[in-house]
Amino acid sequence: MRFWVALLSAMLILTVGSLWVYSSYEDQVGSIGPLFLPPVEHQGNTTSINYVIAHTPTSSLVEASCSGNGVVEVYDVITGEMVDKHTVYGHARYQFVLPREGDYLVINNGTERLTCSFRFVKNYPTRAVQNALYLSGSAFALLLAFIVWRWVR
Repeated sequence: MRFWVALLSAMLILTVGSLWVYSSYEDQVGSIGPLFLPPVEHQGNTTSINYVIAHTPTSSLVEASCSGNGVVEVYDVITGEMVDKHTVYGHARYQFVLPREGDYLVINNGTERLTCSFRFVKNYPTRAVQNALYLSGSAFALLLAFIVWRWVR
């Protein structure tokens, strides 16, 4: 019986502790910018790209505010996938999600210059961490139900 109590206590502390850690940094906001993004230039067989690399330590909700005319594109540096694309005429304010921790490439794939600022509104645990928390919480609930069922019998 002591083993089960110790195991359940450890799982409860792990689950609650993990949730507390993530809730403590969820609302910590940061910002990047203002960034001056000149357009991508094509001259013959040569393409000149001016870019900015942004880093986030976790999955984040980002609010972008851009002025000018162009197309803001955000790419995941590791996978090469496009995360977000917005066309800006005059001024635009929009939100997008950076799906995981890491570096992201920001470029202006338009024809005119842009000025953008990015503010990290919310930070979230990555999908793998969320799955681990859900799995540990579910295992804790099942073990607790099993012990209560055995104790009642």
